[in-house]
Amino acid sequence: MMAKPLGALAALALVLQAGTAFAADDVAFQLDWTPGGTSAAYYYGVEKGCFTDQDINVTISRGYGAADAVTKVSSGAADFSVTDLGVIIGAIAESQAPIKAIVPIVAVSPMALAVLDDSPIKTLKDLVGHSVGSSVGNSAMQFLPLGVELDGGDYSKVEQITAEGSALNGLLLQHQIDSLASTITSAVQLNSIASAAGMSVRSILYGDKLDIYNASVFTSDAMIAKNPGLVARFAKAVECSYDAARANPEATIDAITDQVEGMVRDTQVAAVPFAMDFAFNNDVFKKNGYVWDMARVDHNIEIVNKSNGKTNDLKAADIVYVPAAQ
Repeated sequence: MMAKPLGALAALALVLQAGTAFAADDVAFQLDWTPGGTSAAYYYGVEKGCFTDQDINVTISRGYGAADAVTKVSSGAADFSVTDLGVIIGAIAESQAPIKAIVPIVAVSPMALAVLDDSPIKTLKDLVGHSVGSSVGNSAMQFLPLGVELDGGDYSKVEQITAEGSALNGLLLQHQIDSLASTITSAVQLNSIASAAGMSVRSILYGDKLDIYNASVFTSDAMIAKNPGLVARFAKAVECSYDAARANPEATIDAITDQVEGMVRDTQVAAVPFAMDFAFNNDVFKKNGYVWDMARVDHNIEIVNKSNGKTNDLKAADIVYVPAAQ
């Protein structure tokens, strides 16, 4: 057998080495809740190659609420997730959860009450004497008492009903609860469902009064220590996904419909464009993009302390991690 030329052998070795060095990372990405609205961007990012371009094989799974998302990432059951920054702050302050936020997605809080259109509840103060439904760990519920207080109401006179997240929409539509602690973006999606039954849902926004961050992608301290390069690449993939989704909401709706079993396209037609507009058409994003405003993170910590009635010595650097690329 004729020996291969040395140059060919060297070239083959380089190819093999490159294949080993740049093997794609398998990443488990758990959402904070069911897919839809703002999270539709991740599915379009998959379709556009935002993750594969960063040598990431991502598996996206639905979430089961903010508390579960924190638990899964803290334990390593999920590599990355997304939830309200206030939840992350609370988890670090109260249980020393080993997590850090890495990318701000929704810079202005969309926290709101969802109510049926014919409800007598017009403002947060009107919630007094009525019931509000929520799931365990719901970030909107965390700040609702403060919102009611700021509106001049007495939250102690509000009936709070805790139920499985999957049941909450039905409880509202069946008049078993008077309101739902939610977000303005989720309320738009819920209204699409309600309209099929001849009903209508409206929202009462209160998150804008708090001047805080909302949805933020986060990971574990262990992941940051073990593989900071992957953290930086995942952050880039997330940014790529949202840039693509903002540029083409219709294709984003198609992507989540195609990739999520049982997804009804009509539920996303209004929700996706509204979510993208709310998340990115604001002064905070226009000024900072996907980069943290650390003074605003410090303010976020103050608001969490006020809503919890507690104090801590946390600083922005204890809550967020800035990947090297930023």
